Amino acid sequence: MDHSTDAPPVSEELFAFAVRLAARAGRMCAEAFYGEQPSSEREPDGTEVTAVDIAVEEFVRKELAAAFPADAVLGEEAGTRAGTSGRRWVIDPVNGTRQFTDRVPAFSTGLAHEDEHGPAIGVVSLPMSRQLVAAGRGLGCRLLLGTDPDPLEALRSGRGRLRAGGRTELTGARTQAHGIAGWPEPLLTALHRRVRLVQGGGGALDVLAGRADALVIAGPATGYAGRAPLPVIVAEGGGRITDLTGAPVLEGDGSVLVTNGHLHDAFLEAVAEALEEGSTRAVLVDARPGWAAEGAALAEELLSALAPEARRVEHIGSTSVPGMAAKPVFDLQVSVADLAAAADAFDAPLAARGFVRSRHESDHVPAGRDDDPARWAKRLWTRRGGPGPDVNLHVRCAGSPNERLALLFRDWFRAHPEAVPAYARFKRELAQRTADSGSYAETKDPVVDLVVEVAEGWARETGWRP
Repeated sequence: MDHSTDAPPVSEELFAFAVRLAARAGRMCAEAFYGEQPSSEREPDGTEVTAVDIAVEEFVRKELAAAFPADAVLGEEAGTRAGTSGRRWVIDPVNGTRQFTDRVPAFSTGLAHEDEHGPAIGVVSLPMSRQLVAAGRGLGCRLLLGTDPDPLEALRSGRGRLRAGGRTELTGARTQAHGIAGWPEPLLTALHRRVRLVQGGGGALDVLAGRADALVIAGPATGYAGRAPLPVIVAEGGGRITDLTGAPVLEGDGSVLVTNGHLHDAFLEAVAEALEEGSTRAVLVDARPGWAAEGAALAEELLSALAPEARRVEHIGSTSVPGMAAKPVFDLQVSVADLAAAADAFDAPLAARGFVRSRHESDHVPAGRDDDPARWAKRLWTRRGGPGPDVNLHVRCAGSPNERLALLFRDWFRAHPEAVPAYARFKRELAQRTADSGSYAETKDPVVDLVVEVAEGWARETGWRP
């Protein structure tokens, strides 16, 4: 969802409610920060959580349930509460849990409101500096000071309004670099040569206040709740926000690029050039509820386009497993009778849909299998940058071991949801520790082999068939 300037303004009263609630949540975090030494635990997906995260989110959820019982709620810790109004609140109780537990006063609390037009309200409370950044669609973006700011007074007086600066030259642009330890090396090198990279800071606030020209988050993927307040804040503050590929930030790969607007296209070009020159790090994002429906629609579209050679088209891979973190790329499998004949027939219709033929024509043979590698042959097409979502299209012979394995891997995880968080955590850790996508895949293969061995036992016990 993008911020739309054609959408109607939100009400001042709703904006004021959101600001006051976020401020109260921020005060709870500040009080806890000065209390006993906070401790954290690892969640199944590898992220950290403290008792403060949970308590603050519970408080905000309770207030929202009382004031807007029909609205949906998405929280960083407790997941989704369904609603009936078509509107949704998004809560990030402690953005920067590691800083919080390390007694570094650089964390924040985020609250966002989304309606039928998209992002409507965004609030980020910085309780340790007694600052709060808030924006409402059509109401502008403001910096409010103090522990209990008056949002209505700020709206009516115009006090604290933020507008991004006007720098137009990329070279030397002051650029805040967040998560820099996890950046792909080509990106770090390319931007270091062009802009002035500085660690940390106030993020989007500094860009809108003119203290920085850009913000880049390119390490481990930022969760949806952490990004949710940003589109309306940046748009109302006169800036521009996308992910590093130029996609809408709430639909992208978990990276973030915020600029003053004038520099945005130049940044995107510099990033694209850098990542084309070197291998890119694997970037995982949180599972999205819409993946299943989108994968099914893609499979139906391609089955129609590739008939009669295509016997079936299946959504496979991590995006096909509910709750599984994944690279934001759909894996689809086309089953055919004759690989060479089908490949020739598929070139034209796939090219018309933006697919490019890959030179990769075989799959990894799992450890311990004394198979002829020719039995693991395939054809592969990829699509990046549209039209439509990014896709890896695997064409395999019906009845081949690699066709069967792709379906078994998917169906075993679907039947064992308790295993999904642990595997997702492994993938996140691996993505952070490997330098590029190739290394990520090579290191992951032996672990996939172990999962397959367990899945084969399950298939024998249950009589599973592809």
